[in-house]
Amino acid sequence: MRLKRVPQDKVFYERLSDLVSQMRQCNLVLAELSGIEISERRDVADRLREIGDKADEDMGAMLRALRENYITPFDRNDLYLLSHHMREICHRLHGVGYVLASGAFDPLPSGVPETLAVLSNQTDHTSRMITRLPGKLDQWDYVDSINRLTYQVESLQWRMSDAVPNSKRGLTYMAAVSQLGQAFVRAAHGFTELGKVVAAIAIKES
Repeated sequence: MRLKRVPQDKVFYERLSDLVSQMRQCNLVLAELSGIEISERRDVADRLREIGDKADEDMGAMLRALRENYITPFDRNDLYLLSHHMREICHRLHGVGYVLASGAFDPLPSGVPETLAVLSNQTDHTSRMITRLPGKLDQWDYVDSINRLTYQVESLQWRMSDAVPNSKRGLTYMAAVSQLGQAFVRAAHGFTELGKVVAAIAIKES
């Protein structure tokens, strides 16, 4: 296979934008999940699997672009890691949706809408970061914002997992809430891992 030596920056940013779109779709499904009846949640949550499949396809397209292009806008490994962690976030958000659809939650635990809003905010910051990336590789503001938002998710998890009110609903409910809190934190940490790549790019390229 002949590698293209003419700069093809646009294709890489398009693939990253595609992954951001999948992240946004995940947020929309999660928001929908938080506002519907328990009997409808599982069918809606199943749409997250389809979004994850599309994110896998976008990741495959990024890998093909890396294989076919000799010149990249910045370090090839960093491009791979950016797309890898964005795809991983989609799958972690799928995990959140799977737990949210649990039959144990009627109604949903306290703090769920606030936590979903923080995850959506992290996606919004990521979208702006990708939009600015072609002209600005030094994006420390993104790293700082993502870290602060992850701390918010961790704080909300502590409130959500308060054992005193949850114990009144039984052990099954307590276990489900604990699992949901872990899924939220895992998703937020996915953004933190993405932020580490953005920081590495800023250090090497700015």
